[in-house]
Amino acid sequence: MRNKLNNLKTLVNKNVFVPTGTSDLLIDASTKIIKSNKTILDLGCGNGIVGISISKIKKIKKKVYFSDISNSACKNTKQNCEKFKINYEIKKGKIFNPWKNYKFDYIVSDVAAIADGVAKVSPWYQNCTNNAGIDGTKNVIKFLNEARFYLNKKGIILFPVISLSNEKKIISVLKKKFDNIKLIKTKTWPLPKSMYKNINLLKKLKSKKIICFENKYGILTFKTDIYHAQKKN
Repeated sequence: MRNKLNNLKTLVNKNVFVPTGTSDLLIDASTKIIKSNKTILDLGCGNGIVGISISKIKKIKKKVYFSDISNSACKNTKQNCEKFKINYEIKKGKIFNPWKNYKFDYIVSDVAAIADGVAKVSPWYQNCTNNAGIDGTKNVIKFLNEARFYLNKKGIILFPVISLSNEKKIISVLKKKFDNIKLIKTKTWPLPKSMYKNINLLKKLKSKKIICFENKYGILTFKTDIYHAQKKN
């Protein structure tokens, strides 16, 4: 997988989520916010492309931390960290379970975050599991509820909200848990054509306000928003 931002060609192993345009958008937003002398956690790291790219772009010498629920993802991240000579620590586990007694200045999260029904008919989860719940919020809300306990003073989270999930529910929790919330990046994407055959399912999920997508001149589109928020002190 080649990252368009810094031309990194990372390895993506079988059963590991293949990075998408959302990954690039998250990297772009994060590198504009993150300072190079701070501690960073790449949560839901997949093949490690987000944390590795931030490390390379910002020329970070300090250890970068990675975790994922998937053993395959952790092994893949290790391969890529060694390939690109990143100073790293990788732990396997769900959300913050591996990080007891750790605190970070920045947590960049890319945990699975689309509705399970959408994931099942998408090309993105053919070799790995989404498991984000019926409305795609399960992992993100757990992340938002727990993140403040793993942040240093004035610590910052960066994460995507995808319209193929219940955006309003996520933002409601975000506002309760964090200060200085900013929408820092947004982009609209065409829905993969292979998903058009499941339009009735998508319309049903939209009618239930589980997901949102638009039909623009016959092209189905969804969006990714990247949010930045600061720990409440």
